[in-house]
Amino acid sequence: MKVESNPILDFATSYVFPPFSELTGTDKIVAFGDHSHKCPVYVRQLAPCMAECPAGEDIRGYHRLLNGVDKSDNALKAAWETIVDANPFPAVMGRICPHPCENACNRQHHDESVAINAVEQVIGNYGIEAGLQLPGAGVDTGKRVAVIGGGPAGLSAAYQLRRKGHAVTIYDANEKLGGMVLYGIMGYRVDRNVLEAEIQRIINLGVETKMGVCVGIDITLAQLEQEYDAIFIAPGAQKGRALPVPGSAAIPGVTNAIDFLKNYEVQGDAISIGKKVLVIGDGNVAMDVARLALRLGSQASVVAGVPREEMACFQIEFDDAEREGAAMHYMSGALEVISGENGVQALRCAKMAKKVKGEDGWNSPIPFFRYKNTEETFDIEADMIVAAIGQSADLQGFESVTAGSQWLKVDRYFRLQGKENLFGGGDAIKVDLITTAVGHGRKAANSIDAFLKGLPLPEQGYREITKVHKQDVLYFVHSEQAKRETIELDNVVGNHDELLAALTEGEAKAESGRCMSCGLCFDCKQCLSFCPQEAVTRFRDNASGEVVYTNYSKCVGCHLCSLVCPSGFIQMGMGEGL
Repeated sequence: MKVESNPILDFATSYVFPPFSELTGTDKIVAFGDHSHKCPVYVRQLAPCMAECPAGEDIRGYHRLLNGVDKSDNALKAAWETIVDANPFPAVMGRICPHPCENACNRQHHDESVAINAVEQVIGNYGIEAGLQLPGAGVDTGKRVAVIGGGPAGLSAAYQLRRKGHAVTIYDANEKLGGMVLYGIMGYRVDRNVLEAEIQRIINLGVETKMGVCVGIDITLAQLEQEYDAIFIAPGAQKGRALPVPGSAAIPGVTNAIDFLKNYEVQGDAISIGKKVLVIGDGNVAMDVARLALRLGSQASVVAGVPREEMACFQIEFDDAEREGAAMHYMSGALEVISGENGVQALRCAKMAKKVKGEDGWNSPIPFFRYKNTEETFDIEADMIVAAIGQSADLQGFESVTAGSQWLKVDRYFRLQGKENLFGGGDAIKVDLITTAVGHGRKAANSIDAFLKGLPLPEQGYREITKVHKQDVLYFVHSEQAKRETIELDNVVGNHDELLAALTEGEAKAESGRCMSCGLCFDCKQCLSFCPQEAVTRFRDNASGEVVYTNYSKCVGCHLCSLVCPSGFIQMGMGEGL
């Protein structure tokens, strides 16, 4: 029988391997079997967690201190100093920041993200317990800056401006500093002693404060412009949106979330509220209102116009509110406030349904607008209704710079359009995270400093962000993320104690050990061990990022060092384009 020949199979089965011989020097076997014109270069990149931190923290830097990569006599103190270079509120942010940095952490593609926020809380707590103080004020420049608003943006700007030697005066309409961190976030989330300690450190730098002064009413913006060399406007968004349904206007018992939370902060447990509090909204603020009402001994219900999966609140906020006893009404739209002689009696609602394709708003980016009222109505009994449906800045008296807008408009330097000495930031630009406001304050302070010195305003330079596919993540042993515990109370009435339990210092340091130091060498010695040409030399006493060196006269461009680098610090770039 004749069998058709297969030349490839014939070659493979009849191939005779050449005799073995050991090669030396640049003739050694390399990764891809061939030499390359490319050699390794060491590129310090921006870690993705740092790129996503609105406050601009050196997250990689303080984890390297805690895990011992970068040496220090006191790792926690050095880590605290690293954080506060950008953010003077590590203890506060370690409790309330929703940590977008963790969503960007490259470790999540291997097992779980590093618990960055939990570690920050430990560092912040240490700073308070050890009585650490912020870097001192700079040499006096003779320049004066007014900061309008004593919230996170204004305080952040004041801190950075004092470091640069400028005199700072904060004007705030409230009696206490803190803005919405104080008046919008309850004590069970941030202990007031923690907030006061971190604010006081800023005041200790020589910041002057004028409390209870409302700019635009008690003093005009024009007057401040004559008195100060520059002004940073950050009044926040402390104006709650009113409920836009019939029967809600001027009815006792109908209010908005901002006023409700602020009134409690001012009056404490003596505040008078209803026994059946109905909260309209689906965000984190709505959950805060419901949880506060429960602590004041009232029943609390939340009315959301969307299903659970489309509610805007964070999962942990929802879980806490529901566990503590808040009732939830989904797919329910407010139609009318029913009132009697004594005020609110009920809220009339309509059952909502999803709009069909083609209907106005069916694909709106805002979930609420993707739903519509049906003919089915029902009443929910209540004697107090709180609308948690949004907030805005109160810019009365700022008409000369707002052009009728309810928000400030700034350029990339945080300078107001057409005003070289006026800058703005925080929630008055757009309601966002508290950590975003802190970042606004720092960036605006840098611009103000350059303006006062007659220098070009600072540009945000490009920095490459480390991509996980360029890292050998298999170097790292799989490990679980450290988890903080939330204290679960059987009865929350009258209890305003903090509920988020911090990690121990040992747990925080162990968690920092999971950091992959994305974009910066952490002296793992992988390149040294795997280089077949012995072209890599290690200088262990050198500065970070300068520990290893390639002898390019030995390198043949095999790419192996780049392939085994866990941090992505090594790239094959030298010789590119040849």
